[in-house]
Amino acid sequence: MHYKNLLNIISYLWLFNTVLLADSYASINSKSNLRAGPGKQYPINWILTTPNTPIRILEKNLRYSKIKIYDGTTGWVWNSLISKKKTLIIIENSFLYDNKEIKIALLKKDVIVEKIKCTKYILNKASCKIKTKNLKGYVIKESLWGL
Repeated sequence: MHYKNLLNIISYLWLFNTVLLADSYASINSKSNLRAGPGKQYPINWILTTPNTPIRILEKNLRYSKIKIYDGTTGWVWNSLISKKKTLIIIENSFLYDNKEIKIALLKKDVIVEKIKCTKYILNKASCKIKTKNLKGYVIKESLWGL
């Protein structure tokens, strides 16, 4: 009986300190400190100031997640600052197309957009339907980060 209890305790500790979720995309919901490690005792290396910035979650424990942003920067953020909202960032100036493959706008690099779905081909290239503040349309996947 003692071994079973010991195994339960070890399993709980392992779950507490290791990856619960990895390699998924989300976004930051508010200003966030990007720390060198998973806790307040670690220094703040960067401050993410733009809400809805897309992130890639590399590791996650019960309180902090190790994330990566589109420029390759990595660090740890408090889990409560992560939103499940799926956003993308334009990584190069790109056109926004309508259903008939007509250009309707130019989206500048570093614009954050909301992902709707990625099932259509525009100009024979895989594309995603996205939404900005005022517009909806399709952007070629190669121009997006956060998928």
